[in-house]
Amino acid sequence: MSESLKQRIVGAFVLVALAIVIIPLVFDFSGERQVDVSSTIPPMPDIEAVVVAEPQRPKDIIPAKSADEIFQFGTESPKESESLKDEAPALSSDGIPIGWVLQVGSFKEKATAEDLVTKLLDDGYRAFIREKKGASGTLSRVFVGPKVLKKKLVQEKTAIDKKYGVDSLLLHFEP
Repeated sequence: MSESLKQRIVGAFVLVALAIVIIPLVFDFSGERQVDVSSTIPPMPDIEAVVVAEPQRPKDIIPAKSADEIFQFGTESPKESESLKDEAPALSSDGIPIGWVLQVGSFKEKATAEDLVTKLLDDGYRAFIREKKGASGTLSRVFVGPKVLKKKLVQEKTAIDKKYGVDSLLLHFEP
């Protein structure tokens, strides 16, 4: 055997011996672990229960009107009405503001109505859907408004009719 090979073998044994002695000194393989079990959570505070009285419904409340009463169907064209220039906001006999809405469309499929509402909302109109159940099924009607001034809604009607290719209906709205 050559001298260099002997030196390499002896060096390897020395390194292995050092590893066997030093590794157990550096690392603890006993398996015991110390866990801190002291609690840092504060004690529960003393909180008194709050008793809230049941609400009492006033007796003089007028019940809301149904959708059929709110949306009074029958078209009104600007040609048939009086002068729109002199129009002023008005109140009904019950003291409720008289308003106007545009019925832009009526659809059997709710998804089609929702698409139209999304387009109207993107264009800055206040649009919403009301569903009407009838003998032939449920119709989803798309409305724009309500507005107190009929003149403003007539202007929007012209723009909406032209842009969407519809013939919207101007309807009386009473909340």
